[in-house]
Amino acid sequence: MLSFSTNLANELRDRHSSAYWYIKLYYGDESNFTGLSDQDRLLSAVKYRGLVLDWGSIIHSVDLPSFTASTLAMNGLRISNADDKIAGGRFSDLFNTQNYVNRKFTLHMGAVGVAVGDHVQIAQGIITDQMTQDFDSLTLALIEDLSNVAIEVPTNRVDSATYTNAPDNNIGKPIPMAFGDFALRDDIGSIPTSGAEFDRYFVKGYFPAIITNQWDDADANVVATPDAVALESLSTKRVYYHGDDAYSPCEDGNVTVTTATPEITFEGTVWRAYFTLQEWNTYSALWADYEDSIDNDFDTYQTYTVDGGTHEMTTGYRIGTTPKLGEASKVSLMLTASNYGGTAPGGGSPALTYPFQITAGSDYELTWTTINQTVDITAEFSTANKDEWDFRKHFLIEIDDTSNQNDDQTVRFLNVGIEVEFAPSQSFIKEWTSSRFVNRYDGWQVVRHEIITRGVIETPEVSEYIYYSGKGREYGAWVDADSRNNGYNSGDLIENPVYMIEDILRTEVGLGSSDIDYASFDTVGNTTNGTIGNTFNQSVADIEFAFSQYRFSDAWTLCKEIGSACGCILFLSGNGTIKILSRERDEDYTSADKTIGYDELKNIKPGITSLADVRNKVSVRYNMNYALDTLTNTTAIVEDSTSQESGVNGIGGATDKVQELVIDNRFTLDSATAVGYSTALLDWLAYRKKMLSFDVLSAKHNALEIGDTIKFSDWPSTFKIYGNTITATDIYMVTKIQKYPNGCSISCQEVSEVTD
Repeated sequence: MLSFSTNLANELRDRHSSAYWYIKLYYGDESNFTGLSDQDRLLSAVKYRGLVLDWGSIIHSVDLPSFTASTLAMNGLRISNADDKIAGGRFSDLFNTQNYVNRKFTLHMGAVGVAVGDHVQIAQGIITDQMTQDFDSLTLALIEDLSNVAIEVPTNRVDSATYTNAPDNNIGKPIPMAFGDFALRDDIGSIPTSGAEFDRYFVKGYFPAIITNQWDDADANVVATPDAVALESLSTKRVYYHGDDAYSPCEDGNVTVTTATPEITFEGTVWRAYFTLQEWNTYSALWADYEDSIDNDFDTYQTYTVDGGTHEMTTGYRIGTTPKLGEASKVSLMLTASNYGGTAPGGGSPALTYPFQITAGSDYELTWTTINQTVDITAEFSTANKDEWDFRKHFLIEIDDTSNQNDDQTVRFLNVGIEVEFAPSQSFIKEWTSSRFVNRYDGWQVVRHEIITRGVIETPEVSEYIYYSGKGREYGAWVDADSRNNGYNSGDLIENPVYMIEDILRTEVGLGSSDIDYASFDTVGNTTNGTIGNTFNQSVADIEFAFSQYRFSDAWTLCKEIGSACGCILFLSGNGTIKILSRERDEDYTSADKTIGYDELKNIKPGITSLADVRNKVSVRYNMNYALDTLTNTTAIVEDSTSQESGVNGIGGATDKVQELVIDNRFTLDSATAVGYSTALLDWLAYRKKMLSFDVLSAKHNALEIGDTIKFSDWPSTFKIYGNTITATDIYMVTKIQKYPNGCSISCQEVSEVTD
């Protein structure tokens, strides 16, 4: 809602006909304006000419299913064009000489007996060139001004002056914007980072970094840029190139990263691939027990036990066909185990000499006390095997307890796989020469000698992007400014979509606190009770958005897309600031911004949302694969059977009627967030909703804007909408409002829980 002062609100409540409008039409460099009203007014020593013959109306609306607000428009502003009324002539003469087109306007509302300091701005925008004129009058068309957010983002791009050695096809492309956590997965337990370095492979996502230096002669590497502003974290172990539908990490000794710049450099021929081993069903007696043991979850395990005094093979694994990614040089077995144990004679832990081992033609003894291990098994494979990437071999896990101990020996395996080191099949080969000078004592004098070093470096043929896993942008100082208290601090990782929007508006577009209704952003997004938590039916901290914007987009369009993906309406408020509101679940609406009495309503027109808008079966596609430009995961379908059936709240007849929605959300990698979004969509769309349109012959409700909520008092029980009563607890959301100086017309839709 717009903020009306107490004095203005009281005056509008008590004297319905006392409201008036006045407008400021700016011209030239917008340092001056022409003031107009419906009669001559002197306000704070500024004269407003009474030339307005008809104000027309202000119209603003929102489409709830898509969360898209229309452009606010002021249509029908008709101004007197009589001779000698302003500046010694007609207004059209002044309009031509002062050049008002494409300049700002602000519209204000006052009331008789209310000081100017208590007046309120109710619209702001630009004066269009859509003008009609006759001998007596001139009519202007005014719209909201979004020119400052209708810019192309990312705003930073690869230019040939800054990046002199960038690939030709990258010149002019955007430097990506990276948001959220796309580093290690946090839903599969603690991922080993040493010994067996599974952390190279079990990540949330792979984001693009654009190549900005195809080959750095000075440092003998390739340079890629993941963003133009500082990132939360990067890792040398998680830089990848994409080939044959696989993301392959680079040897971390050949990678450097900096988060502040940010920058990634890489080179070399050592890249890696990981393949999970699967149980070998030749061992049929064991298959039923162990078929789910290796599930790539580090919280789950399979327990293998041998009796004391025995030497027993417990199970077998194998690897199937693998893609050929390049020239294989080394094959290692990676294994992580936990909670192994037993009791040695006389008590205590088992002696360190009790091994468990891998048998793959030869025995590879593993250290009993080391949880995470990598073992070189390259010798198991011939040159032909490596050339063809034929690693089809079975592995037998054994526990050796032949030392006649008196208790069982146990090992729990969490993950077992093989890692292949290789040189990519398509490589960029660069000969390089470097020199340095040293001073040497040559007999009787110091002589300056040049030392020349030459070599050949290979690295994958990457022409546009390399990929990485890390954490994206951090909150700027703006999150702590203006006495804000939203639970976030400068330097924290931005995962909340509400503040991703604000960061784009500030960091990319360049808006400041005077341009953004940051209080509304904090109402929706704060960590304690942000209303976005009701949208997803989750704690705000658990709503995780993560995406890379690596293609150009209109900034306002991008912000609205993010808003739609989290159930938020983004629009330019009448006070000239960008505001955000969230669409909560039906059951979360227990109070409203305004209460309107039934006796205030005129021309009531009941309605109900279209049958075509109903969606009673919903799933969400998410988790963007940026190399393939496709969404890779889909949530389980959620549906509402009552809506599908023939009952009072159903849309089916003799058979169930299913109207399905499969929607894309490219802004999250997180399954719980995607599921929360899918259930929210079902909550909003499974049933037809009551609608009301009406007029209010008073300006006291002109503070309302789209997305605001209202409820009604004193509604007669005999007046029903399609058989449903309207109670004092029913909450409606404003979907369209048309304002006049002394009243408004409102269309609204029920958003509270269906109880009838």
